[in-house]
Amino acid sequence: MLSVGPAILVLPAFPFAAVLASLAARRCDERLVPLVAAAAFTLGEELRSIGVMGNPFSQLGVAEIDSPLRPLAAYGGGYALTFATMLLGASLGWWLLAPRSRRRALTALTTWLAIAAVTALAWSAWPARWHAPPTRRVAAVQGGISQSLKMSAGGLALAITRYGSLTLPLRAQHPTLVLWPETVIPADLLDEPALRARFAQLSRTIGAPLWIGAWGDDRAASPNGEPHAFTNTLYLFVPGMPIGEPSAIYSKAHLVPFAEYLPGPAWLRALPFASAIGHFAPGRNAQTTFDGATPLICWESMFGDIAHARLADDPTLIMIATDDAWFGDTQGPYEHAQVATLRAVETGRWVLRAGATGISGIIAPDGTWTRRTQLGPPAVVVGEVGAPAPGPYARLGPTPVGVALVLLTALPFLRRRVR
Repeated sequence: MLSVGPAILVLPAFPFAAVLASLAARRCDERLVPLVAAAAFTLGEELRSIGVMGNPFSQLGVAEIDSPLRPLAAYGGGYALTFATMLLGASLGWWLLAPRSRRRALTALTTWLAIAAVTALAWSAWPARWHAPPTRRVAAVQGGISQSLKMSAGGLALAITRYGSLTLPLRAQHPTLVLWPETVIPADLLDEPALRARFAQLSRTIGAPLWIGAWGDDRAASPNGEPHAFTNTLYLFVPGMPIGEPSAIYSKAHLVPFAEYLPGPAWLRALPFASAIGHFAPGRNAQTTFDGATPLICWESMFGDIAHARLADDPTLIMIATDDAWFGDTQGPYEHAQVATLRAVETGRWVLRAGATGISGIIAPDGTWTRRTQLGPPAVVVGEVGAPAPGPYARLGPTPVGVALVLLTALPFLRRRVR
């Protein structure tokens, strides 16, 4: 179920695009077929990437964020990258089906030149190219503790010792903020006054606000009716606050279906392997931006609409706390790091990323990693962030993109193909 459930959520997007492309081939002007195919695929990708049951993994736009198409994301988000890539491939494939057709050759060539021209214009007018020099020093700590070790009998003691020893030397660097990854402290801090006091003292010692990923216990809410459920929470300790009391708490609001919780009725827990699925409840956050920084916990950073919604508070910094140790040394951590690059370009904000085993770093609004760690070993990231440099997508968001894709998909069918 851990793999089948998410796969079922993604599956409809592909036949949706295939059916529309097939209909376009039979009913539209043949020159519009690649356009419909690209728009339908991109629309399917956007629809599967929103909502509580959305699954944005393997977005084509994420894979292309490190390509020359990157500036387009500041204007149309990752969906602009997906659309451009699909249109390039669809027009080429459509031409190769009839390689001797002069009409198809000219249409494909025109399409490629048009995409190159639009990308060049986007790059020339891209606000992030002239972002202000960074002036605010921040830090992220990567403990390098594997998931199995973290959940072992000695995992809590190891995490406290290692993260404390990596963080303490930061007092000489004078950061204005320090970020630890998601759930690196496998304990409910609200039930651990000694731990709260220890972390509050650490914040005082380094002289900087300290964000710590741990668990919470929401006894008032549960996705399937259990008496209580865990929360995936970041606790903020600030120098000057009463010792042992966090000054802010942010809990992950968008949980991973079939991993952190089991969607549907409670009887699904009786299914094979369902016991391996977590009992987490979504956070009910009254505040999502703190002193100009807004946190996204792991899965939340995969959703462009969630990141865009946070811009309502006009943050200057996006913090991503994640525990990609679940992926081991697969491609998962690298894809998730590419997502952070995409979020920086889409929002025009600096991004501070802390991964339990990596990849951690600092990303500029143009998608450049100014600091970046390797996957695996312990590491500390220290660097500067600065003012936002937003493009049109940061102001408009994903809704206009979706409307445009619907129009591109539907309008060609209004004109019957002349035989």
